[in-house]
Amino acid sequence: MKKTFLLLVAMLMMGSAAFAGGGFGLAIGPKVGYQTAKLSGNKADIKADFANHFSAGLFGRVNIGHFYVQPEVLYFKTSNIFDASVTGVQSDNLFNLPTGANLNITLNSMNLQVPVLIGYEIFDIGIVSLRAQVGPTANFLLKSQTLYDNTYTLDGVEHNIDNTSTTEKFNPKSISWGFQAGLGADFLNLITLDINYNLGFRQLYKALDNTALADTFNFDNIDNTKQHMFMVTVGIKLIKL
Repeated sequence: MKKTFLLLVAMLMMGSAAFAGGGFGLAIGPKVGYQTAKLSGNKADIKADFANHFSAGLFGRVNIGHFYVQPEVLYFKTSNIFDASVTGVQSDNLFNLPTGANLNITLNSMNLQVPVLIGYEIFDIGIVSLRAQVGPTANFLLKSQTLYDNTYTLDGVEHNIDNTSTTEKFNPKSISWGFQAGLGADFLNLITLDINYNLGFRQLYKALDNTALADTFNFDNIDNTKQHMFMVTVGIKLIKL
């Protein structure tokens, strides 16, 4: 966390230096939130997104008039479920499964996201202010875990898998780039709410079919891994200058 804080401060110093010679405001604080493929006000949906795509970290903001620079350092976890069907001869595949069997393979990962947003304050009536922002983002993979269901289906019938122990795992990209755009609001100049849409430029697991897992499985939804997600976060300005 100390390294994260120092990184954020350094980014803010560079941002403020770029506007040297003019007055500016500075704010730093923590924020928490979640990622979701679809915005929803349903409590069950929000709870599920928090459980599977929780995010927490620090943000900073340098204000120059109505404009601002907002770098963030956020830890977040993702859980991608792949639909896999067995190919090849039964005796040669990973779990000795019959050809045509279907099972789910889950990739859980911990990531570090570093967006740098450029924004404009649309209006400020004291109690609340509204902002619009865009900017690039870098996602760094910190840790990943591959999990296999202990059941599979064949011709609509579910069967148990005796042993899913294996060293074979996904090998996702260690870094991916994207772009964010969205809206934000500040309440009482203290609480922040940001809703951004993250547009991933590249598939995180494009090389999946080049792994040893491809000898056993065909992945039906591998192409849906560009991390096109909404990021919803709430923060508090602990330091204000």
